Order: sequence, then C-alpha cells, then structure tokens
Amino acid sequence: MDNYKIKFGNRLKELRRNCKMTQRVLAEAAGVDVKYISRIETGKSSPSFDVITKLASALNVPLEILFHFPKDVTKEDLIKDLCEKIKNAELDKVKLISKIIDDILLF
Repeated sequence: MDNYKIKFGNRLKELRRNCKMTQRVLAEAAGVDVKYISRIETGKSSPSFDVITKLASALNVPLEILFHFPKDVTKEDLIKDLCEKIKNAELDKVKLISKIIDDILLF
C-alpha cells in the first residue's frame, strides 16, 4: 500500500509541476494546508476522496489522471521500444540517433 502512496504523491507532484504551480498555490486552490500537500507528495499522508477530488479540480484534470502511474520499465522494455522506433525511422534520423548514442556512451 505504501508503494501506491508514493506513486500517488509522485504523480501529484508531476501534475502540479506541469501546471507550473507551487505547493502553496495548489494547497490554496484545493483548500488544504501546504504542509499536507508536501506530506502527500512524499507519500507520508493519504488524502481522502474529497481531497483527491479537490486536487483534481485545482489542477484542472480529470480525477482519473491522478491515478495514471507510470509503469515500471525494464532495460529490456526500453531497448525493445527504441528498436521499434528506429526501425520505423528514416535513414537520416537513424544516423543521427546512432551519432547521439555514440556521443553519450563516450562519457
């Protein structure tokens, strides 16, 4: 359960930052204490359904968006995804991708 508290907190922080809001601005818009927002974002507190509804409204997002957690991605998943993208790219873009990868791996 704690893992979901952390995931929810991370998602809230991500959405808040996407909206270019501070914790204080979000807290005021949702009618909660700024320390409470901090505790939610760090996974130390679990908001009630009423507070979750207020947070979604303050962020101007559908409620369910707060529960769209990123999937845990493995190295193999990323490699597979990159291979698919590269397969579908034009030659000039594949060359550019190759150069970027070479440059990154040199460090």
